[in-house]
Amino acid sequence: MISTRRGAAAAILLIGLCAVRGSAQDWGNRPLRTDPSGEAAASTALDWGGTGPPCAGRSVSPAYGLVMPWGQEDFEAFRAAYLSDDGRIWLEAIMSRARPYLGYIEERLRLYGLPEELAFLPVVESEFSPKAVSKSGAAGLWQFMRNSISGYGMRIDDWVDERRDFMKSSDGALRKLADNYSTFGDWNIAIAAYNAGAGALGRAVAAARREGVDSPDYWELRRRGMLSRETAAYVPKFLAIASILTHPGRSGPAPNWEPPKSWEALQPGKPIDLSLLASAAGLDLALLRQANPELRYGVTPPTPGYLLKIPAESATLVKTVLEDPNRKLIRYYLHTVRSGDTLSAISRRFGTPIPAILQSNPGLRPDLIRLGMSIVVPAFKDGPVPEDPAPPQGENLDYAASYTVAKGDSLWALSLRYNVQPEALAEKNGLTITSVIREGMTLHVPILN
Repeated sequence: MISTRRGAAAAILLIGLCAVRGSAQDWGNRPLRTDPSGEAAASTALDWGGTGPPCAGRSVSPAYGLVMPWGQEDFEAFRAAYLSDDGRIWLEAIMSRARPYLGYIEERLRLYGLPEELAFLPVVESEFSPKAVSKSGAAGLWQFMRNSISGYGMRIDDWVDERRDFMKSSDGALRKLADNYSTFGDWNIAIAAYNAGAGALGRAVAAARREGVDSPDYWELRRRGMLSRETAAYVPKFLAIASILTHPGRSGPAPNWEPPKSWEALQPGKPIDLSLLASAAGLDLALLRQANPELRYGVTPPTPGYLLKIPAESATLVKTVLEDPNRKLIRYYLHTVRSGDTLSAISRRFGTPIPAILQSNPGLRPDLIRLGMSIVVPAFKDGPVPEDPAPPQGENLDYAASYTVAKGDSLWALSLRYNVQPEALAEKNGLTITSVIREGMTLHVPILN
């Protein structure tokens, strides 16, 4: 069992550790580690030595753990946009969406000793939506690609896509950011590498060195045109958002004084239908699904290693429900094999993975199913049985729809309605985020599936 609840003593201990370690070393830029050829060395682990990474404690407000580029043109332009009336409303909406996950992320930042501003990177990556999917296939709060999860504690199979697991993806993303910093020794380059890849930033650094720059920083790489347009905007945009949200209430969105959501992670060890568990334990089903968006069918896998996230205050009751041998927490269909049926066809029709069907039918051989045979099929979806499984939510974002601007509309409000970044909506319509849209204008907007 894993608990995200934090006691006062633990918080004091963490603060004390940060104060001691931070006095000896801070997060300032440091020389790149290189291999003998002069290329930036690849890092495959958190290489902090015996004392671990330095902390980025901030005892004096309004200090920052990351260096803010005050006066830099793009940074200040992004700040002005997000500090506008519409920008504040948008940030408040996104941070409301972040509330279930932010407490855990902040706790892990303290554990790893990383700058606290990194908690706001999902604002840029996914707008704090664990269901977000990019046009290139990146998924989850931290927008991991399928080929980028190796070594970061996530898996993708018939049951789960752990890029959407807010605990595992947050741990993986923070380790990846720390690994980038260990490689480059510069937080801005480390953050840029999160966007473009460590390989691309390593090549940019090597190119700058060949041009005579001994220790190129992010801004120098940017000035020399060695970064893509997206990466050149990514860091100032993130820093602008972080500079506002790190100290809410000073000039940005109003601070939220609600305590962070606390979760406990339990191992069911068997398939559990979230809707039946919510009913049995008196839990809010929407909240339970929000905490476990990695589940493809709303049913936990049978493997013992899976961790189900539940509200900490309900942990005792949920454990009692899970341990009750007479409590049925999954529904089943009884399917009679008909002409043309195969196990894969049955799997597609019911939206149930083949391993789950086999587990529910001990001794069943996929190549020996017979006409008239009865097969138990776990019901992994609510409602009538579909002929074919529905496509994953968010995979087919298309700006083929039109919207006529009404009185009071803004790009920021429309971006929330269509669940896209305001900059993306503006770009698709030949605008900028500071453009004024007027009543009667026609905008290209995503088709809502």
